[in-house]
Amino acid sequence: MTRSPSSATSPTRVEALYDQCAPTWNARQGLVERVLMGEGMRRALATELRGNVLEIGTGTGATFPFLANNPMLSSFTAVDLSAGMLGEAHEAAERTGRSIRLAQMNAEALAFADDTFDTVTTSLMLCTVPDPARTLWEMARVCKPTGRIVVLEHVRAPNPLISRVQKLLTPFQVRQLGCHLDRPTDRLVREMGFRIEQDTSRFFGIFHMIVALPPERHQRGVIQGVSFTEISRTPDLKQ
Repeated sequence: MTRSPSSATSPTRVEALYDQCAPTWNARQGLVERVLMGEGMRRALATELRGNVLEIGTGTGATFPFLANNPMLSSFTAVDLSAGMLGEAHEAAERTGRSIRLAQMNAEALAFADDTFDTVTTSLMLCTVPDPARTLWEMARVCKPTGRIVVLEHVRAPNPLISRVQKLLTPFQVRQLGCHLDRPTDRLVREMGFRIEQDTSRFFGIFHMIVALPPERHQRGVIQGVSFTEISRTPDLKQ
């Protein structure tokens, strides 16, 4: 039986997958991240955080060690769908000596009021959620209008050969981790009206760190109707 894309990345299945792999995540996927992306991008992300910060999809707390050198943080709240990953993150938070609030939460339905945070950030998570457009909308919703959105993500490579390889490998990654290697997330952020201030990339243009302002207020009603499928199929995207 072939699993549909929606069922393969359903929150229930993704939660179960990450609960299972949490104890060995840093040794396995954490190593892959450090080799391919390098610590520099996550370190750079940490320097862009300001005020009251929300991190979505915090995982095992890979961002936590880099927070100590940022004097502009007032508070740090970290949420994740997986209780197993949060258990690992709790240990990482204790090692930092910083007060970090942890909570289990679905990125597509954040339990925070509008305009709560000065910065909303996520790292290598939009590849996994069932609806990345919905998740980005939630990030914009809970971010103050004058705040910032900071996204670190792997995306569909601009090189057609590499993007074809990503497309071939994606079904395997979805089965293993719920992860889509070939999502054009950088394009999605722009299509949704986020106002880009900075976009840096690494490793053949696969890893991007984007710093942006939330969409203008008058655009937010439009954002809710954005279809990620429609954006990913637009003809000017390289397949």
